[in-house]
Amino acid sequence: MKHDVSKRIVATIAHTPIGNLSRCLITALSAVFSVSMTSGQQLPKALLLTGNGNMPELQENYPPWVHEFQNDQVIEILDGIVDIDSTAELSDLNAENLTQYDVLISNSLFLAPDADGLDAIRDFVANGKSFLTLHCGILSFLNWEKYEEFIGGIFIGGPSAEPKTFRVHTANHEFWGYPYSFRASRPHPISLSVGDFDITDELYFFQPSTPDIDVIARAENHPVMWWRPFKRGKIMSLTLGHDATAKSNPGYQELLKNGVRWLTGYPLIYQMAIPPISNRTLQYERFLTSPTASILAGGGVSVHRIENPSTLFKLGKRNGEHLDLALDGDTGTARFTVAIQNEKGLVTEKEMVLQVVEDGTGNIAAYYGNSIDGSAAENESGLLGLRNIIDGDLTTRWSSKPGAEASLTLDLRKTYPLTKINILWEASYAAAYNIMLSADGKNWYSGHQTTIGSGALETIVMPRPMQARFIRLDMKQRATGKVGYSIYELEVFQ
Repeated sequence: MKHDVSKRIVATIAHTPIGNLSRCLITALSAVFSVSMTSGQQLPKALLLTGNGNMPELQENYPPWVHEFQNDQVIEILDGIVDIDSTAELSDLNAENLTQYDVLISNSLFLAPDADGLDAIRDFVANGKSFLTLHCGILSFLNWEKYEEFIGGIFIGGPSAEPKTFRVHTANHEFWGYPYSFRASRPHPISLSVGDFDITDELYFFQPSTPDIDVIARAENHPVMWWRPFKRGKIMSLTLGHDATAKSNPGYQELLKNGVRWLTGYPLIYQMAIPPISNRTLQYERFLTSPTASILAGGGVSVHRIENPSTLFKLGKRNGEHLDLALDGDTGTARFTVAIQNEKGLVTEKEMVLQVVEDGTGNIAAYYGNSIDGSAAENESGLLGLRNIIDGDLTTRWSSKPGAEASLTLDLRKTYPLTKINILWEASYAAAYNIMLSADGKNWYSGHQTTIGSGALETIVMPRPMQARFIRLDMKQRATGKVGYSIYELEVFQ
């Protein structure tokens, strides 16, 4: 049963899934996660349960489905995070054997343990351990009368006839960011540690039967990863990962890795899109500090290690808590790695990309360190916050509270000779607005004004370079039929 790197024990069942299945596309993500352990620290242990209940003979009470599980690929993805044993023997599902594991992973189909095995699984989780189903693993244990109570719902449909490409969203903003009075709305640590991604895969459809389901990722408005508490333990399902190509998708791998990390007590790191760093200054203090270095799981987390590039910049610890960034004056792009460690000695590291640009080039509004303030957003979820206007992402936006007027002020941190401003409006644009400029935030002069705003992308070209550090956009009149204002992006150029 023991997994060995040189000789993996993998129970892989040959298959021909129903339907004509196409190969999946691989979508690359820039962020790459890995985990290392401190010297002498043991990895958490996982038992990978695999096998097909329809083999060697089809079972009468189940659809005639068989499946391939790519267990060797799953083991490779989780290498260095957990120490994995794999088994296809249902007799291994007993209390004495399960005691040694931290998480049980079901990568299987239509397995039907006996009553003692099912009770052992329930007690395993109830006593504080974790259970994770991968893809069709959610369709094992259907012989268990307590299955729905344990899983928290039932499989109701899928897979689709053919895999298709869709976007997986890891931010689960219920009700467009408006709070429910009967349900706490908060982002899950795994959602914050993995960005949205595209994948070609199958969709399974799941019907929850308990209100304590917490969705981590969704696609086509269906949950594809979720968890629920069960007694003292945790139960999680990841329904993506139909075939080898889907499992090769970096987004899928990050969901799986960070899911297992969270289940076994690792600290997690936020998915961060670091804005361009201008060389307008060569020192950025508190560039990444413990609270902002995306430490999500467990208390007592500290920076464990930093790996810097040979040139361009150095990231260093100060007072054991704050991270300062020092530039060498050159421009370009380089990677660095930050590792964090919790009180258990578990270490997570993340490789990130940092771009240093010549000051004054490109979109100045998007530079790291700039700030924006103004009229309150439509709600407090962050989904429609002001920072979205200067994040460089044309798919995110700010939306004001309903009102006749609104205003926002951008601080560029130094004075620039401005020549052009772009405003990319959502449908709720300003028919009349003023752009005011200032070098000190006190004395203002007009940069542009209009009463015939047209929405979409509006480009304001200055008649001459205009010196300003602060830019204030005063929205005076709403578009016809709109209750407020909304902007995707504000771009500023010298």
